Amino acid sequence: MRVLVTGATERYGYAAARALDDADVDVTAFVRDPDTPAAPALAERGIDIVRGRRDQLDHVEDALVDADGVFLAVGTGSARAATDQGETLVRAADRTDTPAVHASVLHADDRPGVRCVDVRASVDADLSSRGVPHVSLRAGVPLDAFERARDAVEAEGQLAFPLEGHARAALTDPRDVGRAAAAVFTTAGGPSGADRLPVTSGTHSLYDVADVLETVTGRDVRADPQPPTAAPRSQTAFYRWVNEGALLGAASDALADAYGVETAPIADYFERTDWGE
Repeated sequence: MRVLVTGATERYGYAAARALDDADVDVTAFVRDPDTPAAPALAERGIDIVRGRRDQLDHVEDALVDADGVFLAVGTGSARAATDQGETLVRAADRTDTPAVHASVLHADDRPGVRCVDVRASVDADLSSRGVPHVSLRAGVPLDAFERARDAVEAEGQLAFPLEGHARAALTDPRDVGRAAAAVFTTAGGPSGADRLPVTSGTHSLYDVADVLETVTGRDVRADPQPPTAAPRSQTAFYRWVNEGALLGAASDALADAYGVETAPIADYFERTDWGE
């Protein structure tokens, strides 16, 4: 089996490429810039690197010639660019009869008017309307978003993040999305319908995360809730939506029941990425 992974040097694509490779699946990493640091890391694993653009139909279709599946990951650029990428990727999967796994967002179907969420909802809807067999993996707030707070945690024991008060949100380890994708593609039959599966490690407040970091780092860590405007400007609307409680109600055994994948506790992410060093 061979799977084409789009966005292979980015958050979920990179995780999917590694997990598929670990599962002994042949992987083609579809990247715009093969000089991006993540690309050589994939190449060192023996993963094939193909250069192309996700908004160019001929690029994607050419890369899908020998593929049995495709992992769809839309980029984080402008609204127009992300929309073009999503439309092109789905069209290519449809025209080549290629089953897909899509890195989506929890409760994307609510269409909250948040660009990064609405684009992914459109991809899911387009896959369904075209009859492309697919699984939509619904992630919450990615745990690697906390990396921008690492320096302050290590220097001052202060965890500043745009979760206000005791607001809670579903959190997702990107590696779990990759593991889920690998399980979908290696399960007999692969994607066959139009499944929506949450991939989260439960819902947590910033105070919960601070408590976990205290255990992992062995030092005092204080939660410092910030407003959504403290997030990068391109993410302000997303975190406003999150603070309104949009990413609650994520608990589900559907992923484990369907594909045998248990998501890891959030402490695993912080331990694996050396927050305690």
